[in-house]
Amino acid sequence: MDPTPVDLAAIDAEWPLIAAELDVLDAEISLFYADDRGGPSPLDWRRLRRAEARVTRAATMVVRPPWHADGCVPHRLAVVGRTGCGHDCEIVRCPGCGGEQVLHRADSGCRAGLPRAV
Repeated sequence: MDPTPVDLAAIDAEWPLIAAELDVLDAEISLFYADDRGGPSPLDWRRLRRAEARVTRAATMVVRPPWHADGCVPHRLAVVGRTGCGHDCEIVRCPGCGGEQVLHRADSGCRAGLPRAV
């Protein structure tokens, strides 16, 4: 059975985390092979630290497919939690499709959902 558009959207949404985890694996393999060269160099350790930082950044991103990809049109969202950012921002879930989203409240002073200035 072929993957559905929802499955493909979920894979696309998770791909940055998957790629970051593969980078960590590559860096760890390089550390193992570094023993043949007399041990890991500072550059080997830096590569591992940077790969681990990419995993951390990617893990903080939303990995659910966008609302339109999951086929649930009438989203009846229920508040399932708070973000803890100090601005009463909510975590909401659609009981029908299971999709979750964070709703940041710019009206309460939260800047997390606003575009960043470049």
